Formats: sequence, structure tokens, C-alpha cells
Amino acid sequence: MLNKRIHTGDLIPPIQSLEDYFREGGVSIIQAAFAHSYFVHPDNVRERTPYYPERARRSLEHYPGRGKGQSAVWDSGGQRRDVILDDNSRAQMAWEKYTGRKLARGTGYGVRHIWGNPWNPDAFTAGWNICYMPFWAGMLTEEQHPHPELEWAIRQASWELFFQDNRVCQPPEFIENPGLDLDKILADQPLLILSKATQSNKTPLNPPVPDSSRAPAEIWEQVKEIRSEQRQSWSNIGKAANDLQGKNHEPFGTDNVAASAKSCVRKILRETGLTYGQLETLLSENGFC
Repeated sequence: MLNKRIHTGDLIPPIQSLEDYFREGGVSIIQAAFAHSYFVHPDNVRERTPYYPERARRSLEHYPGRGKGQSAVWDSGGQRRDVILDDNSRAQMAWEKYTGRKLARGTGYGVRHIWGNPWNPDAFTAGWNICYMPFWAGMLTEEQHPHPELEWAIRQASWELFFQDNRVCQPPEFIENPGLDLDKILADQPLLILSKATQSNKTPLNPPVPDSSRAPAEIWEQVKEIRSEQRQSWSNIGKAANDLQGKNHEPFGTDNVAASAKSCVRKILRETGLTYGQLETLLSENGFC
């Protein structure tokens, strides 16, 4: 018989619920989003940005009464220029031009504007403003379903890729350094960049899933190797695993020690495919918990 329960309390915010489920799996929403989000290579942006400078996305606010395919005038600080209005198709075409890769339609990916402003022809098809993201992550960067930390982390990545050093162009006035410590947020997780020069259209977009079905002894050897590379004590790894799950633990020596230990645990989970519970079992079986 179907189990039922009458709920009379407050509703759990869906985004918070999603965050909780991700953390139980060993990652944050931000880390999970970055693991499946792709940026344009800065060299390709430097060669040409924006890709279609005569195009802008339609907007009731900025181009009232004008629709797709119609001409309009973009006024930027008194500098007026003619544009042709579009939906998101020109931004998608720009992404294909920048990366040399066709859109993977029907797979749950979409082109998102990192800094918004798609009605601005300087931003609509600019490589520094485009990120290829899963729908579930992309919607969290929009006003309707906001996850501000993710939105700002994506913008920080854009800033560091395209504007921090060797700028691809002069940044528009609506762009500034968000000031986040992205290294700390992502630990050692890399930014994913697509380049025309090195990719193959036959290469799947999704990174390989870690294989956790190997023999426990083999996985344990990998855990030991990561611990050695990261120069972490088993004690701190145990504390970090508890901390990331919100469990009680003995205090760390310093905040830096805590941060590096948690980074090590995330790396272990990511590269071995272990869950927190499986890691705790391995530690216990080998006398470290």
C-alpha cells in the first residue's frame, strides 16, 4: 500500500533541498555546476568579440514594440547604432563558432549569459559572456530561481579567464571583479574550457564518472596516494569528512589546515567515486577512524 503523510509544516525551499542532497554526496551545488559547465577559450575570444556585433536580443524594456528579425537602435551613452533583434539563436551560433562544436540539443545543456545584458550588442554574442551549462545549473543563475553564490562564482570565473590578466577586450562598465576566492570555493577543481584547436566533435561533453566498483584495496591505494600528494594527516582527513557532513569533530589547528583538509577530502571523493560513508568505512577498516 502506498505510504502517505499529511504535511502541515513549512515547505522546504527546493534550492536548499538540492544543496543538501549535493552536500550529502560530497560536493556543493557550485562544485557540481562547475563540473559540467564549459567556458570559451580566451584565445578564441581575443580573436573576435563579439561574434555578431550587429545582433541583440529582443527586449520589451530596451526595444519596446520590436520583435525577432526587426531592426532597432541601440543607444549606449548617446552612441546610437542599428541592430537586428533576435532570440537566443545568434548567441548559440556564436558558441558554436567559438568552440567548433555543435550544440548538443536535447541533452539538458544550454547557452547562458554570464553577465546578462543580452540586449546589448557588445555582450549578446561575446565569448566572455557565454557559458554552456546544464539547465538545472543555468536556471539557478536567473532571477526567477536565484542561487547568488553560484551566479557570482560563474562571473568570477569569467573575470579571471577573460579580464584579470591579458584582457580579451576592454570590459564594459557593468563588469567588475566580484572579489571571490574561486580557488577556495572550487579547491583543486579545474575550470572546463573548450577550444577549437584541441577538441573533437566526437568527444562527449560529460567528463568520465569515477569508477567506484573496483576492489576496496585498489581504491584504498588511491586514497593513500591522494593523501600523500596533499600532505594531509589521517586525523585531519577524518575531521574534514565529519566537518563537510556537519558532524561533530575535534578542532583543527588553524583555518588553513581545515581548508586544505576539506579540499583533500573533496578530491578523494571526486577521483575515487566514494561517498562519505564509504570513505569512513575505509578509514575504519584501516585503523584510522
